[in-house]
Amino acid sequence: MKPSKFNILIPLQESEEFLIFNTFTDSRVVVNKRIKEIIEKSPIHETLFDEGERGYLKELLDLGIVVKDNVDEDLELEYWFQRLKFDTSVLDVTILTTYACNLSCTYCYEDGIKMVPSITDDIRMRIVLWIIKRLDDVRPKTLRLVFFGGEPLLNYTPIRLISEELYYSCKKRNIDLNIRLITNGVLLTEDIVDYLKPFGLRGIKVTLDGDKEAHDAKRRYKDRRGTFDIIIENLKRIKGKVPITIGGNFDDSSKHSIPGLLDKLKEAGFSNHDIELIRFKPILSTFGNGCAENKVCSFSSIKVDDFLWLKDEIDQRGFTTSRDIALGPCEAIREYNYVIDSAGKIYKCAGFVGREEFIIGDINEDRSLLHTNTRFMTADLWHKCKGCSYIPICGGGCRVNSQTLWGNYLDSACEAEYLNKVSLRLIEDELQES
Repeated sequence: MKPSKFNILIPLQESEEFLIFNTFTDSRVVVNKRIKEIIEKSPIHETLFDEGERGYLKELLDLGIVVKDNVDEDLELEYWFQRLKFDTSVLDVTILTTYACNLSCTYCYEDGIKMVPSITDDIRMRIVLWIIKRLDDVRPKTLRLVFFGGEPLLNYTPIRLISEELYYSCKKRNIDLNIRLITNGVLLTEDIVDYLKPFGLRGIKVTLDGDKEAHDAKRRYKDRRGTFDIIIENLKRIKGKVPITIGGNFDDSSKHSIPGLLDKLKEAGFSNHDIELIRFKPILSTFGNGCAENKVCSFSSIKVDDFLWLKDEIDQRGFTTSRDIALGPCEAIREYNYVIDSAGKIYKCAGFVGREEFIIGDINEDRSLLHTNTRFMTADLWHKCKGCSYIPICGGGCRVNSQTLWGNYLDSACEAEYLNKVSLRLIEDELQES
């Protein structure tokens, strides 16, 4: 027997015990110093364990902390990745109803993109037919449909019609339809939620970048009027109808305002029953701007204290924040993950929309997927990371971050530094809470 190459050993503070986290099996186990030293040896003989410790060995094998000599973990990992890439259980489609936006955010990720502004009725019908063909080809259990933009509610009619048409198509095929809406929130109404909910609306994501002053400084109308109060009132009106996700972006000038936002949400009567998740991330540099000095271009650029402090602030107010340790694998490696823009162009990720060199297909063409898709699907970046224990929860990193960092989405965006700093702390917090 031998120790798994995906073990991470974490010494526990004020203790002689160690937490072993296996990134492949997602197992965690606390062991004393003696067991830890045995596990680090290779080969591991059963005779190294005392009679009273033999039960530990079986548990360690079951958890994947220890593996048998004939197990090739590289092959096991490769098989797992290939299954993940071509998994057919979920067909994931994001639709940009428009590139247009009613705000002028200071850090717009789509700044400078000039494409067909909004979906026409003809493109809408073609998108529906394209998705229905995929449903018949792939036969997924779930169609996950996300409406995005620009600001998708500026072109609401396609959202309503596409939702209706795909609802009946999925119902006929016994496929679950899971609809999500990502919006800046200023046009969000009860009528929209009430209409879409019977057709499969399962959640709405809205961006709030801190308290009123901080948010209005960054996310404002084109005439510079703030949007904070409007969004809060709109959220209050739909409270309890569907789960809400709050996604926020911050930098050094705005991060200290986030506790004020959380207090405002509490005062407005929101709880973790209404808001299913709150997550804040730093404002990342886009690959259109490159990764200049002092820019935050990947998660490994994040100040660890900021991330952990915000997690604690959210926890203290009784809201739910992400406990995910993994940063990957990137959604762009999945065959049945598509983003369709308002012109009918197809991409692997919303971070690439509007940039012609990343188009992987076109709903208007018979041969809808192009060689660009093949490049995404055969990159297999984890091969370049061989030997890293974090491969299963990173997979070579985000493709957009790779483009930002290196000017090439086929290169790895290593996140080992982030995982060392942040994820291990999250695991320790899990242990304390249990």
